[in-house]
Amino acid sequence: MKLARIRGIDILVNPLVIVLAAAGICLGYFTKGLILVAAVLCHEAAHSVMAGFLGYRLDEIKLFPLGGVIRIGGMFELDPGREIMIALAGPVINMSLAVLALGLKPYGFATEQYTDFFIAVNTVIALFNLLPALPLDGGRVLRSLLSYRWGIARATRVVWLLGRIAAVLLALLSLYRGVGNPLEVTMLAAAVFLFFAGTKERKMAAFLMYNQVGYKKDLLKNRGLLKSKSLAVDHNAYGKRVISRFVPGCYHIVYVIGKDGQVLGRVGEQEVFYGIMKYGYNVRMIDIVKMYNS
Repeated sequence: MKLARIRGIDILVNPLVIVLAAAGICLGYFTKGLILVAAVLCHEAAHSVMAGFLGYRLDEIKLFPLGGVIRIGGMFELDPGREIMIALAGPVINMSLAVLALGLKPYGFATEQYTDFFIAVNTVIALFNLLPALPLDGGRVLRSLLSYRWGIARATRVVWLLGRIAAVLLALLSLYRGVGNPLEVTMLAAAVFLFFAGTKERKMAAFLMYNQVGYKKDLLKNRGLLKSKSLAVDHNAYGKRVISRFVPGCYHIVYVIGKDGQVLGRVGEQEVFYGIMKYGYNVRMIDIVKMYNS
């Protein structure tokens, strides 16, 4: 549900947030609800500021219990290192607010009840968003780190699976502790959201993978050089399997090996990409080599 549009940024709200807000007001938790919303907004604002600092445009913020999801213009070309910086900005600001409130607590700027709740909310939001699950910040950080070794597609699948496991464990923990306060109810709702939310990220993995290939072409042109990595593949290997092994930050040279061990040809990332675009995901590497050696 679209809530507002501020400076070109769409602010969307997950229906669970509205349900929880209404329940909180009816149960007399209006002030605590405002504290929770403020903590979430600070979290998302930190992502926005960091993205802008790194030269990216924030297009959308979608709020859900205990956090949110941001959509960045140029996300498909986002360098994993920069994605880590943007992802960590949110949890860092929440932990900083919790530490600040803890330091100011003896001075009595607010009642102890609300100060403790403020500290708890910001701590929970920070820790929840650091879970290794997509689309949470911790999941984005872990995927970025794994993508350097496994490639984006495989890294996304692994983190998606971890996210589902984390969602189940979080739901069980919330039920075990009881749902007698708004924070526990919110954690349970967030666990339900988290279980299903990663599916969209998993479906987008292929687009991220292919766009990284195009992005590196421009990166090589702008920088003049990139690290390279060689791969030796069987002539009958599928193009989709080869491209899934491409990792960020390196330009890949693929050597296609025949049945007798001879090198049949050598192609770069762009040639593999264009071969897949022309013949489909299941194109054989020998056919890609023939495209450029006929």
